[in-house]
Formats: sequence, C-alpha cells, structure tokens
Amino acid sequence: MINRCFYYGVYSPKGFYSLASRKSFRAEKNYIVKSYSDSAKQRLFDSIKAELERKGQNGIDFCAGERSLGVFSNDAGFRIVDGTYDLSKAGAEILYLGNPESNAEMQKYINERKEAEKRACRFLSACRCINNDMVRLDSSNLDLVKINRFSSRLWASAGGVLKGSIGMEHKRFVTCITPDGVELNMEAFDTYCENITVICDKTGASARRIVDRVRRYALSAGYDVISCICPMNIESGAEHLIIPELRYGIFICKYFHKSDFEKCRRVSARRFLVPSEVETKKRMDFSFKAYKRLMQEAFVSLETVESCNKKLDSLSGNDFSEAIGNIMKKLFCY
Repeated sequence: MINRCFYYGVYSPKGFYSLASRKSFRAEKNYIVKSYSDSAKQRLFDSIKAELERKGQNGIDFCAGERSLGVFSNDAGFRIVDGTYDLSKAGAEILYLGNPESNAEMQKYINERKEAEKRACRFLSACRCINNDMVRLDSSNLDLVKINRFSSRLWASAGGVLKGSIGMEHKRFVTCITPDGVELNMEAFDTYCENITVICDKTGASARRIVDRVRRYALSAGYDVISCICPMNIESGAEHLIIPELRYGIFICKYFHKSDFEKCRRVSARRFLVPSEVETKKRMDFSFKAYKRLMQEAFVSLETVESCNKKLDSLSGNDFSEAIGNIMKKLFCY
C-alpha cells in the first residue's frame, strides 16, 4: 500500500521545506533524480508507485500538493527523490532523466523560476509577521486557567492511560501552499482518527496551547504522536495533532484551514478569551485583510513557478521512456 496521507514538501517563508530528507526515511539505497522536466519525474514516480503496488510492497509517496517529490519504500529498500527540491546528496546516487546540460533558453526559465520562488517566500514571510502579531494580540486576552483545565479534560476523554514509556513524535504536513491556494489533506484524519476535536480559532493562539499540552500528555504517557506542523511557522511546533493508537485527532480551524469533517466535536476559541478592547478588534480585522492580500500575491508568484516548469517541460522534450525504463530496472533489479 502506498501511503499518501501527508505532504512532505511545502513552500514556507524560508523557502521550500522538504521532510523527505529526514533520517527516518534513509534507506539501504538512496537516489536523487535530476531533470528539467517535472512531468518526466512525475511519470517516473508514478511508475515506481504502480510497481510497488503490483508487488504488494509498502511505500510512502512524498506528496507536495498535486505532484510528488519522490518515493520511499522500506520493503523495497530504496528512497528516490526529486533533486530540484531535495539537496541531501550525502550517500545518494544521482540519476539523470535526459540531458543534464541546459541551454540559454532553459537557463532563462530556471532563473525566472528562482526569482518567482523568492518573491513567493517574501510574501509568505510578511504573512508570518502579521500572523505572529495577531497571535501576540490574542495571547494577551487568553484565560490560561480555562485552557489548562480544558486540555486536561480533553486528554482524559481521549482515553489515554500511562504505559510506562515515552512516545515518539513524527512531524508531517497536512497543509500545502500551492498556486491554487492553501490545500488540506484530510486523508490523514480519515485514516487515523475516529474521534476528532475541531477548535475554531482565527489566530490559533489558544488552540496551539491546547494542542501542545495534549501532545505532551500523550508523549509522556507513552503514545506516539503525529505533529502536523504549519508551513507558515515550521519552528512553532504542532498545529494539528493525531494520536494513531487512540484513534484521536485535534484539528485547528482557521481562515485558510476550513474543516469539513462529518463527525467531530467543535469548540470555539472564544470561550478561552477575555473581552478585548474595540481598538484591538479593529487592529485584528485590519491584519486579517492584509494577510489575505499578501497570501494572494504569494499564490500569484507560485503560478509563475508553475508556468516556468511547463516551459522547461516543453524545452526538455518528451522521449523519456528509455531513461525511465533504465531507472526502473535499477530499482527493482529486472
């Protein structure tokens, strides 16, 4: 079975961030694929996933929005990733799809793509600053006693018991910033959770505290957790939480995170806030509008990135069947 529950590569304020290079995905054989054609790399990864399915071997699809960054299979003993966005070359063999040399016209679009990516990241960085300011304003109005009491009750209702060990944390993404907007991969919650608590919180100021407390309860009790981090604040810890063994998850519903779960318990973050001043509310409203406009500019920049990738596809040619076949033989020892 191919696991497609999470995203493993996202655009962030600091550039493209890939989880595919983490040590937990190191295999006996590690490969990096180089090609100027995104469609050729996608054809290769699709062929690999199909072959793993045919052989009945498990694997992970390193999803990044609508495309794939690569494939990892512990059963087959290899990890293969896109060299454009994963630069962890240590101990990896580089495989080429087509001619590795670029001409002047291709280099033009490569440079244009880099500039568009930098522009997108600048707008995302500005969004992060606005979001941090909104969180700071909201945090000044939090009722921490209510948050701590609610977090304890939430953990108790999840059914966790002390196991006499310490659990492990696995970091993943369920959110991905694309040219079409912010995508959410709900398959992870559908797969791992029977009970879901949705906390509706515009800024996430109170919800993140609740998620962090429940996360720490679970880890200290001996349960493994999946911490779903936010592309906008990768260093800020878990935004959403999944505890697979308990079949339980917490999802934070924000402006770009709209939940559509059929069965869930909804909680409003207003219950954890003390009344704020009129000026604070006006500032928050202004910040939300600015955040929305800046995110739209980031989406436009990523559209330019996609356009450059399509131009590079057309310049790279279409005859990759032999190269893909050779790589498949290498991976599966035909």
